[in-house]
Amino acid sequence: MPFKEEALVENIDWEQVDENTVQVITGKGQMVYWKGSNVTIREEDSEGIEMKRCLYGVPNGQAIVPSNTSLYITTRKVKEA
Repeated sequence: MPFKEEALVENIDWEQVDENTVQVITGKGQMVYWKGSNVTIREEDSEGIEMKRCLYGVPNGQAIVPSNTSLYITTRKVKEA
């Protein structure tokens, strides 16, 4: 399953989430939410070739992070579920 970012849902209590500086999240099928963050995605295709992309213009979002993917997230708030 490829990484697919979505719009951030509004029902998250961000008051309970600490401020983030830098965080690397390794995919294991978990849901990740981010708010006011810079997100870089590292994915491997079916042949093991690594691809990187930045989510410019998506400071608030969410996604399921599959096992062949990792996220590098800087600034603001991040929550895993």
